Amino acid sequence: MEEMKKLSNQAIGNVHGPIYTSKEVEELGIPSTQPVPKPEKCKYCGKTLYYECVVLMGQAMIWNLEKPRCDCEKAVAFWKGWDAKQEKIKKEKELAEEQELRKQKIESILGKSGIKKRYLSRTIDSFSVTAENKRSFEVATDYIKNFREYFTQGKGLYLEGPCGTGKTHLAIAIALAIINTGVPVICKTSIDILGDIKRCYERNSEVTEEEVLEAYKTVDLLIIDDLGKEQVTEWSVPVLYSILNERYEALLPTIITTNYNTTALAEKLSAKGDAETATAIISRFVESSKRVTMSWADYRRKG
Repeated sequence: MEEMKKLSNQAIGNVHGPIYTSKEVEELGIPSTQPVPKPEKCKYCGKTLYYECVVLMGQAMIWNLEKPRCDCEKAVAFWKGWDAKQEKIKKEKELAEEQELRKQKIESILGKSGIKKRYLSRTIDSFSVTAENKRSFEVATDYIKNFREYFTQGKGLYLEGPCGTGKTHLAIAIALAIINTGVPVICKTSIDILGDIKRCYERNSEVTEEEVLEAYKTVDLLIIDDLGKEQVTEWSVPVLYSILNERYEALLPTIITTNYNTTALAEKLSAKGDAETATAIISRFVESSKRVTMSWADYRRKG
């Protein structure tokens, strides 16, 4: 028995050595550094199951205290499901830790999510649902509910329509709901985003342009409000394209709100003659977003 064990060295944890069952330890009279665990019974077939240990220098030193597993069909099926569940929990924990690190990094560069105090009350529950905006509301609630799926697909939203139709409210409501789940989100106007980057050029800036761009390019969800309101320049359009293209290629979702439909926005962004880049930006939106048209009267002017 001793010779057979020595020829089949295995490992428990990071410790390598001959493996013995608790039954063998007791039958051979091998001293143990801790109480020998009592055997278990398979709840499916009744087979007696023994714990295992590594024997070093003639002593049972390292015990594997994980419950021993039976090889009967029902037990194998049970442990397969158990392992899958534990792996899912592990991955979710790792993802949450990664998200928290990204969130901390983004906040150190840009501050919080970018949602201004005035808009913190614009939740999904405070949105006034009407017959004309019901579909838009349902799209937003579905995005919140199934964000993990949208995130995996890199799928965003393109909310288009005139002023006062609730585009910003829904975008912020989505941001607030997803932030509450621990996911890093940046929600800013295109003017503010470009302003953040421009401030990097100031002499007393504490962050670099590369750091700010990286934050916008890698945050889990980026919401750009009022795209098209910014001053179009030979600098601004390529900057916006670099952010959106990086996110598109990395399958990271982006939500856009704008007063322009895709054709009008392309014309707006082409004002300085860079039609090719503007068209590429719009192409990215169309391919990676669900388009929602919100074309009704300005609710702020009603009544």
